[in-house]
Amino acid sequence: MKFPKFKLEDQQGNTITNKDLGEWSIIYFYPKDNTSGCTIEAKDFTQLLPKFKKLNAKVFGLSPDSKESHCKFIDKQELKLQLLSDPEKQLLQALDCWIEKSMYGRKYMGVNRSTFLVKNNEIIHEWRKVKVPSHANEVLEILKKYQQSS
Repeated sequence: MKFPKFKLEDQQGNTITNKDLGEWSIIYFYPKDNTSGCTIEAKDFTQLLPKFKKLNAKVFGLSPDSKESHCKFIDKQELKLQLLSDPEKQLLQALDCWIEKSMYGRKYMGVNRSTFLVKNNEIIHEWRKVKVPSHANEVLEILKKYQQSS
């Protein structure tokens, strides 16, 4: 499946499009900056970033938060990631990651924590309803397997 066309800003205000993905990319969708699960996930991807770079893979985090919120998140948590802001939920909706959720009987719309492994603009692996512990490491291992088999 083709990765949807997009044009979003990162935390620095740089415009990022499909052309910026490179040969290998990991794009992980998370609900909110500076929340517990999202912080753990971002720190795990940051810690493994040198290994992803060694495999020529770019890592992008994406949430509906503003680029200003992303900057605060990066500074506070000492992240090394490029975080994309999708306030209009353009990419979130295109990939069915903006879904109805329910908590304590209250229904609301939110991000389905998901990750996509993309090679040359094709989605080659996806994770839905991601459980944060050891997820970044699992993504790294799957990336290695795909690279060994290609």
